[in-house]
Amino acid sequence: PEPIYKAMASTYHYRLPYPLPLTAAPPASASRCRFPMASTAPLEGVSHDAGVTVSTSESVGQNDLLIVGPGVLGRIVAEKWRQEHPDCKIYGQTATTDHHSELTKIGIIPSLKGPRVDQKVPYVIFCAPPYRTDDYPGDLRVAASNWSGEGSFLFTSSTAVYDCNDNGFCGEDSPCVPIGMSPRTDVLLKAENVVLEAGGCALRLAGLYKKDQGPHVFWLSKGTVDARPDLIISMIHYEDAASLGIAIMKRRLRGRVFVGCDNQPLSRQEIMDRVNRSGKFDGKFEGFTG
Repeated sequence: PEPIYKAMASTYHYRLPYPLPLTAAPPASASRCRFPMASTAPLEGVSHDAGVTVSTSESVGQNDLLIVGPGVLGRIVAEKWRQEHPDCKIYGQTATTDHHSELTKIGIIPSLKGPRVDQKVPYVIFCAPPYRTDDYPGDLRVAASNWSGEGSFLFTSSTAVYDCNDNGFCGEDSPCVPIGMSPRTDVLLKAENVVLEAGGCALRLAGLYKKDQGPHVFWLSKGTVDARPDLIISMIHYEDAASLGIAIMKRRLRGRVFVGCDNQPLSRQEIMDRVNRSGKFDGKFEGFTG
């Protein structure tokens, strides 16, 4: 059965950094759904210049997708999207050419971020983190310029924007940190505004995790951590976050804000208790001392 996706849902919230470092995001559990990557023939139109060159003779398909920031989350989105639309073209814009050969092998047409040269695409999802750019809202404006206005434009934001850090209850309409109070949340909220003004949607994701990425990995490596054990953390698995993003895009909604979480808020201690019980990790976490 399909996982239950917690879009229009409320969440107990702990403000996590976004994006979470590879060694510090939430706990481990096996992926609920794994699919083999579809094999693809060599793709035309690969460019290492800014933008993706689409020839005038090459029509844009009604399900073609542009992923800005095809990292862990973006690649899972691409995999799931291709399963539903096997004949579509999937483009991936990156900050560097470091991983272009990897992207080509998995059927993503890579290019450096920037405006597309010729034609716009009906579906755009922006998964790039804010720490590799000097103008994050500007990058969202460029992404919006690559959207045809059909299909959907989705920005994966963060629940870090909520003004709540006391194990309180948060929903889509809960108050956000006021602009000017935090540079980290300022950049996210300004980016969200760009997307919403363009008619796109913002998906505020709780802490992303999978088995080998999450705060549990960092805490386990430390053994003991000087932090409170009872702080509640809301999370969502990368696979579920990708499926949720696709579910939103398929609805072709406009100007909406969503929260994405797994509806199982856990304390730090509960996370590490599950890690210790799982038997899937080397070593044992000793405890929180804060």
